[in-house]
This record gives sequence, C-alpha cells and structure tokens, in this order.
Amino acid sequence: MKRFALIATVPLALTMPGQPASAMQQGIAVGARMGTLGVGADVVVALNDRIALRGGAAFFGFDVDLTGRFGLAGNRTARIALPTALYSMGAELSAASGLLRAGAGLVFRSEDPLHEITYESGASISIGGGGYRYPEVLTVTTTLTSGSVAPYVLLGFGSNSAPGFSFVADIGAVLHLTPTFDMTATGDPAVLNSLKFRNDLDTERRQAEDDAAGFVNYWPVVSVGLRYGLR
Repeated sequence: MKRFALIATVPLALTMPGQPASAMQQGIAVGARMGTLGVGADVVVALNDRIALRGGAAFFGFDVDLTGRFGLAGNRTARIALPTALYSMGAELSAASGLLRAGAGLVFRSEDPLHEITYESGASISIGGGGYRYPEVLTVTTTLTSGSVAPYVLLGFGSNSAPGFSFVADIGAVLHLTPTFDMTATGDPAVLNSLKFRNDLDTERRQAEDDAAGFVNYWPVVSVGLRYGLR
C-alpha cells in the first residue's frame, strides 16, 4: 500500500504552495480504465500542453483455468495466477494536436505470476526427461521471477489536459528485462529430495525458459477508458 500512497500523492507534490484551488485543478485529470493491466484508475498532472505525469493502480486478483487447453494431458488440471495489483508511474509527451501521446515509466506488481499443474490419480508425469507417477509428484509450479519492478512504453490516444470527459486508449508493452523461471514441486519427499528428481526439475525449468523465449520478455499493454479533466 505504500506504493499506492506514493502514486496518489504525486499530484499534490507537484502543486506550488499557495496556489488557489481552481488553479490547482486546471492541469489535473482523473480516469478509469480497463485492459491487459487489469481494471483500475489513474491521475494525470499536466505540467504544460505537451508534458504530463501519470500514476495509477489496477487490479487483477483472479486465476485463469487452463485445464483441457493447449494439449494438456488427462488426469491433471492447470491454472495461471495473475498478480493481485499493479501500480504504475510515468511521464507522457503529447503531440501538437494534444490527442496522440507517447509515454514511458515503471510498473510495480504485488506478486509474481505463476503457472501450476496439479496431478490426479493415474497421472503419468514426464519432468525433464524423467518419468514419474502420481502420487510421487502432486504439483509442479512455475513462477516468472523477473523482479517486482519493470519498465513500460506506450502510445496513447486522448488528451491529458482537455477539460471535461474524454475517451482514452493505450497500446504498448511492459518489458521484462531479465525474465527467469523458478520451478518447485510437491509430492513424495523421498522422490523430491533425490538427486535425479532435482536434476530433472532443473532440466524442465531450463526447457520451459527456452520454450517461452520472447513470449515472457514483455506483457502487452492494451487499455481503454474515460478521463475527466478538472476545470
């Protein structure tokens, strides 16, 4: 919550002491948005007609059920768990028309996204070339550990300084500069603690990183929303 508090106080920090309330509001806009970074709100402080600072928070907090998809074998279920919350801070430069924008900044996430497979009775399991069966292995969890902070870039449509309501849209990407996987398992301790299983699990982890390749290097940013410029 400290990150959210920091974002929320950015507009106040940029206001000169002693300014009247009406003047304070002339360069401030608040908005709501939804997209690939979740559902949330943001605050924009226009420093002038071209440059603005922007901070926001968005929320995921749900799992994606992958059972039966992407060729997943039987006797197992799979899910992806997304971060509960994402916070962002950045700066944007508007074109002369005021409608087109380019921006960059940082995204802070509350947790790392993870993929978990749960095995059921009768499951035959291949991990790193080694063969196992239920209940020797009960779950395998793969976590994307690229750090809690990542840069983003975007292109946007919609004014940062126009008064009243306006439609806004963004497209871009969050960049994972050093994406790595952490892989863990649950099951029979005698199997999980063996040197063979540890080597197989590490081989599986490296294969997963190779298979993912560029797909984990970025998270697409696509969002739409409404913004209200305070008069």
